[in-house]
Amino acid sequence: MSEETLLARLRTSLSPTSQPIDRLQPDPLDEAKVRASVSQAARSRVSATLRQLRAARSLSYDAIRERTGLSQQLLYDIEYGDRRLTLDELILLAECYGVSADDVLGIDLGVAHESAGVDMGRRRLPG
Repeated sequence: MSEETLLARLRTSLSPTSQPIDRLQPDPLDEAKVRASVSQAARSRVSATLRQLRAARSLSYDAIRERTGLSQQLLYDIEYGDRRLTLDELILLAECYGVSADDVLGIDLGVAHESAGVDMGRRRLPG
């Protein structure tokens, strides 16, 4: 194949093609894959953060269980991404480690809600 033919094929493959309008709509299967990937990445990040916090505080699963009432198996499953956290579990673990739930999630909810005009405050567990 000549160099000119190769360049022509390359230009053709890179040039925009007219697509029917229905092809411009997002594919629901691709959207589901993207959502699943984002969810898995977020869960992995939260799991890693919880493992690091436990290690940084030199706490055993047993010590965390005593402080939070969460079972050792549940803690292990959360830390290794086999199980999703509930909001209550997230808050319990964040308080156990002395950080905010925002810190565990790696987000700043205060900034998002301030810009929306919402006063979130800090939620504390009774007791």
